[in-house]
Amino acid sequence: MTENNPAPLSPSQPLIEALVSFHKTVPAINKTANAQYGKFADLETVLSTVTPHLIKNGLVISQLFEPSEGVDPILVTKLLHTSGAELVSRLPMVVGKGRNPLHDFGGSCTYLKRYALLAMLGLTADMDMDGDFADEKSEAKSTPKPAAKIEGVSEDDQPLSKDQRSFLLQWITDMPAANRDAFCAAFRSQFKLGAQAKVAPAITSKKHEAWIQAVMNEYA
Repeated sequence: MTENNPAPLSPSQPLIEALVSFHKTVPAINKTANAQYGKFADLETVLSTVTPHLIKNGLVISQLFEPSEGVDPILVTKLLHTSGAELVSRLPMVVGKGRNPLHDFGGSCTYLKRYALLAMLGLTADMDMDGDFADEKSEAKSTPKPAAKIEGVSEDDQPLSKDQRSFLLQWITDMPAANRDAFCAAFRSQFKLGAQAKVAPAITSKKHEAWIQAVMNEYA
């Protein structure tokens, strides 16, 4: 092309320029959500951090679900620009098969929306957990194996298997921050723990599992 006839702009160039401008102003995403055990970066924190800077640059995120041939749907994440250009990511969802299907789906949505959003924008967030669940680096199991029964111990006091305990701890970790705060207070009250007692180490037996399963819908 000559100087008088410059090459036409790529359809994606306005989006790229907007994304570059976004990266110049967006702040680091830190642990800003409050919970009883400390702070962490949840989906709400990520969105509240990036959304104003996206809008300022003519960008918006859209996250929808589309059916798939398998059992679980696909999470479709789009980065849209006012020019009409867009980036699209399709991520097959991984949904656990525990006792509460709606909770399993909701937990998967929260995790995958956060990760897909950060990947789309090329960002990272400090998502490590502190306090009650700092040492519980485990993933929920779809079919937790029961622990071997101990003779002479009541059914309520039978210990949880590692998988059963991991499933419960992951569910608690996935809660919205305010709900987790209330859950921890309720657990301490129910099982007569001290006001500052750590909740995660106290979840050990079938009676704890039964109570948590009973209140899942209240705190999910």
